[in-house]
Amino acid sequence: MTDGHVDPQHESKLLSMPAEIRHAIYAQIFHGQTHAFLSQGRIHLSVCLQPNLGDDRHDGRERVTTPDWRQDDRGWARRLRSTWGVHWECEEAAYGGMTDLHEHRHYQTFLDVCDFVVKRTAINITDIDTLEMWLLKPNELSSGSNCAWNFRDYISPSIRKLNIAFRLPLAFYETLQKYEDEDLVSVAGPHTRAVSVGCAAWERLWPAICQLPQLRSLHIWLDHDDRPSWSFVNERVALRPVIAALLARRQARYEEETMPDMDVALNLPKLHPRYAKPDTHYFQESSSSLFTIKRRIRQRWHCAEGPIGNLEVVHKADFPVLHELPDFIIEEARWSRRVDGVTLQEEDITEEEEMTLEEVERLETQLWDGGTANVYEVMSQGSFHITQDEDTTYSYSRRFPGYEFHGP
Repeated sequence: MTDGHVDPQHESKLLSMPAEIRHAIYAQIFHGQTHAFLSQGRIHLSVCLQPNLGDDRHDGRERVTTPDWRQDDRGWARRLRSTWGVHWECEEAAYGGMTDLHEHRHYQTFLDVCDFVVKRTAINITDIDTLEMWLLKPNELSSGSNCAWNFRDYISPSIRKLNIAFRLPLAFYETLQKYEDEDLVSVAGPHTRAVSVGCAAWERLWPAICQLPQLRSLHIWLDHDDRPSWSFVNERVALRPVIAALLARRQARYEEETMPDMDVALNLPKLHPRYAKPDTHYFQESSSSLFTIKRRIRQRWHCAEGPIGNLEVVHKADFPVLHELPDFIIEEARWSRRVDGVTLQEEDITEEEEMTLEEVERLETQLWDGGTANVYEVMSQGSFHITQDEDTTYSYSRRFPGYEFHGP
């Protein structure tokens, strides 16, 4: 469904039906959650498939397009670099149905559907430009728009639930930290300037969100689009405008008593114990009363672009990097029993021999806290090989620009 082809005509046959019937029809298309996205400068609506937001089994492997797990699989690589993040299937469905049955050419019908969507479903937005279009006044937008009419005046006052899923460039978060006290617009260079414009929009958007009069639920899913650990992102800097806007909303609610209470939840990647610090990240003991934080397993399979534009799939795990350890232990048990002439089945593994992911995280945290230079060495035996610690490389490159790290 799009805003680009609406004509002010007389009431359609659909609108002549009772509201209950119309809403039942709309509910067959839009239910639970709805995506709003920009395409060619126009707002489109599409259904959300409500994917898993991140666990040990949804780390990128589920995006394969062929059964043989080829690293030169371009389809798999493109899915892994989707700016929609965990909503990659929603993106495929949305763009695959751009000329779909959801498009209505009657102005009043379009308004009726929009009214249903914003009041009955959660709105999912996966990019800053779309969020700007929905929330900011025309003179506040970072760029011009050819939208046929102003969504903000009609849609924004009615939004009840808003889900934001941003998989932004790592350079975006780095710029937020580097220039938090400087004039972002003054940064030179076309790529850097584009990132800076996005950072300026980031500052403006959160007050606009928190001023939505009917908003009752705000869920924020964040990640960056590169292989280095999420823990290189300064969460406290990135979330500073969010917290300021939430505090302003709380104060306005106390003074005016008109704004509804709002549930705010953040979904962020797990913290790497070697790189996350209390002054840059939110630990459990330092969580704010303004929101709750849920930590998730970060994407482990990534898209890498070669020098000639070729795409390939590479594996790079964030914390816990020893996520394969439970499988390694089981394989070791099977191998040792095969030596003794015993065939080991899955159900033969005892609880003592099993290792949970939580136990892996505790072990790995102890290793990092104990000063282990490269915990990949734990997996250096058997069929598992040592993986280059890319996070150490990235950490050194940040501290010493131009330094080439060769590892231990």
